[in-house]
Amino acid sequence: MATGFQASSSQLQHDEWMTNLPERLHDEPITKIAIPGTHDSFAYNLTRHAGPDLSPNLRRVSLLIYPIIKNWSVTQDRTFTEQLHMGVRYFDLRVCRTTDKSLQSKSLFRFTHGLLGNLVSEGLEEINRYLNKHPKEIILLDFNHFYDFNDQCGHDQLIHLVHETFGKKLCTTARTITACTLNYLWNNQQQVILLYEKHADQCTAYMDRIGHFFQICQSPWPNTPRIDELFLFLDELVSKSQPITCVNVIQGQITPDGGSIQSSPFSSLHAIAKETNRQLIEWLSHRKRDPSLVDGINVVICDFADPLFTDTVIMLNYK
Repeated sequence: MATGFQASSSQLQHDEWMTNLPERLHDEPITKIAIPGTHDSFAYNLTRHAGPDLSPNLRRVSLLIYPIIKNWSVTQDRTFTEQLHMGVRYFDLRVCRTTDKSLQSKSLFRFTHGLLGNLVSEGLEEINRYLNKHPKEIILLDFNHFYDFNDQCGHDQLIHLVHETFGKKLCTTARTITACTLNYLWNNQQQVILLYEKHADQCTAYMDRIGHFFQICQSPWPNTPRIDELFLFLDELVSKSQPITCVNVIQGQITPDGGSIQSSPFSSLHAIAKETNRQLIEWLSHRKRDPSLVDGINVVICDFADPLFTDTVIMLNYK
């Protein structure tokens, strides 16, 4: 990247980069701001226990090949707090029902990505503590995969947990996502936008769409193990304008298939992400904010996000 770009980037205050955005962006909808995020944001701490999203064949031998499964399930190496300090403001979340009775009193839900992760309640509380210290920073929580839910422990209970954790910080007054500008959120002292990938009818206690953005995230999955195919996909995605009536997510990570894992079983997502992210950062340096424009972006996610990645995305707001 150009020296000037790097110099500006190095001056960023990651903890309050949204607070410090130029005034000209304060009335832009959140869907036109360039926002760094993480893929499977919670998967920095996974246990030895198989999650409900692990295939039945792998589940049967999960204890025997745990190190291999872990290498291909862990997607981040920083906690929620560390990601927030780095500038991440969008979190990609997969949740399952807690079946361990000894943990149910602490949280009805756990994160999962092949292996079980932390309790959802503890993760949300960690994020809330950060927001308490940075009252003008805005985050987007995208709950998009749900496993083993039932009538006693399902969507109503999970959304209730989000409400219980964030209270008045949760945006519950905006009728549309485009109403969520920085000024609107700041004036209402709201910091959390809940994105929920289920139909409102499946969330009976929360039928009113105001402040609950059901199925409003557009996040095309590249679904390829090849880096060259990933960027062909991304080039096509930004070659035309996207509606700003939804959150537009660029997925900047590859997805290993069975063949690629079998050919390199002792490699990991971390090893692959190093090269993928290097190319992603270069690709992003030629983009701009606002997905309604050709080559414009809104949210960008990747595996093993680092400060150079977040800098690159944030700086698009200054172009």
